[in-house]
Amino acid sequence: MEATTLARVKTLLDLSGTTQDAVLSQLIAGTSARMEKFMDRPLHYTARTEEYDLKARQKVVFLRAYPLANQAAITSVKIASNWDFAAATAVDSSDYHVDTDSGALHFNYYPVTRYLNDNMGTAYNAVQVVYSGGFAVEDGGALTTFLAAFPDVAFACETQVVAEWRRRGDPGAQSTKTSSYGKSNFEAPVGGSMRLLPDVVDILTPYRRMRFGQ
Repeated sequence: MEATTLARVKTLLDLSGTTQDAVLSQLIAGTSARMEKFMDRPLHYTARTEEYDLKARQKVVFLRAYPLANQAAITSVKIASNWDFAAATAVDSSDYHVDTDSGALHFNYYPVTRYLNDNMGTAYNAVQVVYSGGFAVEDGGALTTFLAAFPDVAFACETQVVAEWRRRGDPGAQSTKTSSYGKSNFEAPVGGSMRLLPDVVDILTPYRRMRFGQ
């Protein structure tokens, strides 16, 4: 899922027609992917199956995609230190609770107390969670729900795309010049590509996925 629409970016750039659509669409897709990587969270709200490590006596797992619509967004939780989830019995929903805003899944018991006779050991991919989560549903490409709920995230994408559009011919340049006027591009490392703009980082940082002890 992309974090903004082509029409919104073209409005910011005061562009009409379709000549530049392919390039702008590529920049939007690339920027959206970079944002997901920076936040360590997917944008699209959809069904997912994920597996997580469990340390001995660990009671919290931090899901990758959130927020969740409600507790019922989790359809199955299974514990299997031998990775045979097909044979594992699902954990009763009364034995866990999820913070829908942060994606923190809390167990009211220790799913693993010892792993391979080691009280400090880690059972790798021992918990499987089937659920639906993410920022918003992509509603027919209009992104109406996402834009209404997370306008700052959409604006971050637009800001980055506009900056990259203006430097598309030489994204690693240390300065840009229009007629007799120029400026330095502090966000571009020597010999490298353009970083996320400081303002974009400021917007996205509160949305970064937090993982404590995982």
